[in-house]
Amino acid sequence: MSGPTPDPALVPTSLPAAVEVLGRVSAALDDLPSHRPVAAKVIAEADDHLSDARSLGRTLSFDPALTARVLRLANSAYFGLSGRVSAPAFAVTVVGFSTVRSLAVSAMAGLDEVPEALEGFWERSVMTAVAAAELAPRLRAGAPDAFSVGLLARLGQALLVRCDPVEYPLLTAAAADREELLAAENRRYGVPHTRVSAEALAAWAFPDELSEAMAQVDRPGWAGPLATSVRLGLELAERALDPARTPRPADQLSSGHVRDAELDALRPGVVRTAGELVQLLTS
Repeated sequence: MSGPTPDPALVPTSLPAAVEVLGRVSAALDDLPSHRPVAAKVIAEADDHLSDARSLGRTLSFDPALTARVLRLANSAYFGLSGRVSAPAFAVTVVGFSTVRSLAVSAMAGLDEVPEALEGFWERSVMTAVAAAELAPRLRAGAPDAFSVGLLARLGQALLVRCDPVEYPLLTAAAADREELLAAENRRYGVPHTRVSAEALAAWAFPDELSEAMAQVDRPGWAGPLATSVRLGLELAERALDPARTPRPADQLSSGHVRDAELDALRPGVVRTAGELVQLLTS
């Protein structure tokens, strides 16, 4: 598997170092499925058009920790069935194949235990997912896919911590905000972490439209409806969690489809819902 490669338009400060780290990422994408074989099988089945909720639920049940996470999510107020979902197959039906697949990826990537360098990882990821799903219908994108891509937008950060354990934490510690972090990533690797996330989705057989949307999230210029939903979700999360940061105009991020006032109006509900989901997913 070739894995991510530096963007020719973003020549990293040290090309050999960038190639070495991205080579480790590529190797990790090949190696990680062997550490959580059930999660890997769930990902494969979720993309199989012959699979149904019963068969996926049966496979899911062989990983108790992942099953518990899916069941907790299915019983959350977000899905409106609190306390009524006990069977894995029903949980799959409630949360959807796309979300189950994303939770399996997070398990396979070792995000049950988030590295110290990624403090607030789940809070930011879930807030992005909830916001992206809320905004998706306005942009004519699918809410379940927006939730899924939003939830995994920071997956590349976890892979970079794993594959560049000395330098990447220094980048995150030195960056005052998300924009500074993206600039630092581009200088070191020639790609931002969302591009690494996109490569992971492609490597693990996610539908092309999801991996392509992920690749567009931090690419300058035009983005499709799904990527735009996630862009706005990331922006809302940053506004909520880093209020001192200078906000990026919503109309620029969305090509005029969403205004700042609309984004800010969604913030209280998104923050509340995300807080409830984070407790369920990390307990």
